[in-house]
Amino acid sequence: MANAIDRLSAEHANLGRLVRLLDGRSAVGAELTSVTVALFVDVMYYLTHFPDVSHHPAEDGIVERLRGKGALPPGFGDEIEAQHATLERQGVDLMRDLESAAREETMSWELVEANIRLYAERLRHNMAVEELILFPAALRHFEADDWLAIDAITARVQHDPLLSTSTEDRFAQLRRVIAAEADCGCEQEPALGGLAHPGA
Repeated sequence: MANAIDRLSAEHANLGRLVRLLDGRSAVGAELTSVTVALFVDVMYYLTHFPDVSHHPAEDGIVERLRGKGALPPGFGDEIEAQHATLERQGVDLMRDLESAAREETMSWELVEANIRLYAERLRHNMAVEELILFPAALRHFEADDWLAIDAITARVQHDPLLSTSTEDRFAQLRRVIAAEADCGCEQEPALGGLAHPGA
């Protein structure tokens, strides 16, 4: 029954790695290179093509089921949905700005870096409150039909490409970078909850 929460938690682990990557590469004084800009573009491409369209809808479905049971603190469900909307909007804006930077168009890189750090902090906060309140509430209050409803949502959307053994080239490269940053020494295909080199 809790497979949906296990999957969302594993996806959070991957998102956490990306947040740390954004934090480290956008730190004040960090060297700006074309490789760094390209990496940011890949990270934001992933974030705007997976969590915003696949991961967050499942969480919003959990919010809706728990709201119907009166099992959430007042205003909590609205806050989670607002956070998701803000992350989606800011992610699209950041993707546009990063693509401009990759084309070396005139813009303030310092402002882009500040927006990257703000986005990373918002995403970190969103995951933290979901793990602290939303997921435990689902585990306490969901019944079989609730889990089936969430499974139906996840069946309609793309699964996390960073957990897939058939990762497309763009995300395979991102997996290699994350694994190298983590210095994990892993070389096998990723299992649920972990990243690995894709057959390096």
